[in-house]
Amino acid sequence: MRLGWNCFTAALGLALGLATTACDSTPEGCDYYVEPGEDDQTAIQTAFIDAMDGETVCLAEGEYTLTDPIEISNRTDFTLRGEGMEATTLNFAGQTAGGTGIDMMNMTNVLIEDLGVIDAAGNGIRIQGSEGIVIRRVRAGWTTESSMENGKYAIYPVTSTNVLIEDSEAFNSADAGFYMGQTENCVMRNNLAYGNVAAYEVENSTNCEVYGNVAENNTGGILVFELPGLPATGGGTWVHDNEVRNNNVDNFAEEGAIVAFVPRGTGIFVLAANDVEISDNTVTGNEGTGLAVVSWGTVQVVDDSLGGEDPDYDPWSERVYVHDNTFENNGAMPGGDGSNEADPLWQIRALLAGAGVDIAMGLESILWDGLMEEGASESDVLCIQDNGAASFRDLDVVKLATSDPTADTNTDASPHDCTHDGWGEVDLSWAAFADE
Repeated sequence: MRLGWNCFTAALGLALGLATTACDSTPEGCDYYVEPGEDDQTAIQTAFIDAMDGETVCLAEGEYTLTDPIEISNRTDFTLRGEGMEATTLNFAGQTAGGTGIDMMNMTNVLIEDLGVIDAAGNGIRIQGSEGIVIRRVRAGWTTESSMENGKYAIYPVTSTNVLIEDSEAFNSADAGFYMGQTENCVMRNNLAYGNVAAYEVENSTNCEVYGNVAENNTGGILVFELPGLPATGGGTWVHDNEVRNNNVDNFAEEGAIVAFVPRGTGIFVLAANDVEISDNTVTGNEGTGLAVVSWGTVQVVDDSLGGEDPDYDPWSERVYVHDNTFENNGAMPGGDGSNEADPLWQIRALLAGAGVDIAMGLESILWDGLMEEGASESDVLCIQDNGAASFRDLDVVKLATSDPTADTNTDASPHDCTHDGWGEVDLSWAAFADE
């Protein structure tokens, strides 16, 4: 068993005739053991450099002061373990270089567990181009609330395959707390997100499952987005058994970011995504709406500067199946108090009022923008069944925005009384390497 880093420095001190302190052996299950000290940056980064395939770096309880990213790449079966997400904290508040706290690339079977990452200059934990990622009992975010100066993503796996994030916490991100981007086979389960612009986001990803999570006090709760100009296209997401409540934080994302389009008070938001099943969620207290299903045309109505040209992009939401959810007390104050006229729901509220629609009592729990591909039907886009007393509105956004006299915003959900194929569980057998 290897000596921990601080044990190594103590041994070196003895060899050089310097004063040292007693040193315990490295704990069982750890190949490298780091404790907080005078140079946490060097201690942790050196352990990362020295760690070979199949080895584990352990971080003792306490707070570590970091000034640069902690980086590792091209390892197989690598574990980074702390002593608890409240007990072991990597503090990047004094970061002077780089934009990420923990940065990993080209990894195979990586496990990160039982630690916290706070106040990184950019992203908290980013893992790129990797296969087999398990993030468990990790706390990541920023200590300042609702600040555009905060980093974008707290926990950020991207362009990867087989990803599991569970029992973790993300807070105060200026974009998404938990983000799955351009990823295949991904699961987010039993997590907590608060204070973020978006709590959970699945973007241009394939075969993903989001369940057992709590999204509370964010701008938007759960996002399933398909965006143009990205290196992957997605499809197939199951959002189920989540608590999505009171997501009424004013949007503080950087201007021009797509997430700046998310209206304050949105529970679940589907944008240009295909094959999405939304079931058995409890969606309450979101003052904008409980669920919005829109296509890219609505983004262009609100802000035509968002997104570039992408000839391969499919701009339509299709085959979205919403069933057996509980929607309560949503839509009471769409757009907030009107102080942010850029809020999409404030703009839609104004369009509806201009068309003579009385929304004094707010907006419905389920909103659809009314956009669909030529030749498609309402049922091809959206099926709605067994959601209790949830109300519905077809906004007919584009016609409203162009003052088309044929605009037909209505609350008739009967064309959506249909079913689509459900989306099954994501196979997690690959995650056996991280079994506890």
